[in-house]
Amino acid sequence: MPPATAAAFEKSTPDFTDDELSEAFGPIVEKAVRKAVYSQENGIDTYLEPMLRATIRRALAEYSPASRPFEPPGVLDRLVWHVRALFTSRTYEDILFEKTRRFQVEEVFLLDSSTLALVSFASCDPARHASVRRVTATAQKLAAQLRDSSGRFHPALELSATHRAIARRGRHVILVAIVRGRPSELMLADLEFSLRRIEDYFRDQFAQEGSALLHELQPFLEDCLLIQSPAGGAG
Repeated sequence: MPPATAAAFEKSTPDFTDDELSEAFGPIVEKAVRKAVYSQENGIDTYLEPMLRATIRRALAEYSPASRPFEPPGVLDRLVWHVRALFTSRTYEDILFEKTRRFQVEEVFLLDSSTLALVSFASCDPARHASVRRVTATAQKLAAQLRDSSGRFHPALELSATHRAIARRGRHVILVAIVRGRPSELMLADLEFSLRRIEDYFRDQFAQEGSALLHELQPFLEDCLLIQSPAGGAG
């Protein structure tokens, strides 16, 4: 090959291949996407699925607020459960909820992680949702049970035969959800996502001691009230 042709060939040869570019830029792109989806220390898939579920729940609630997540039980099941309600102190609605193996978030509290003081809250009960005074006693009771005398954190509290409290601890706040029924792993992931979302969105305000965020945080906590399960089948 003549010297001029060889020089031209060498000049047209790229310094790197597509595979090399992909390998070099892959970690950079992944880091940028991870930061966009959520905080850098968490994997993308950790929050992507809960984020999609939260978005769909909100869209469904706004589009059809009176809709229900499952079909009504059959005639025989309804008859049996109504009879059972007649011979017990429970209501038909309670038995229906239990038999369809459902869970639902009824109230959510956000507590300061260091002092356990109430930061914000949301409730399915409109009267409680509109009044700090009505929920203060419940928040204080939950705060007193979250840590034992040795300071050990309790992520789950049995409140009654039908209700339990699920707590998720963040850097600045603790999210406590009062759940009716047995929560699933998906519900736990959804609560974890809600907490991380709140801490990321209000990071600067949390850094300022004494910031009043009760009403600003309520819409974020109201999203947690949409967390509920479809029917698991009568049993």
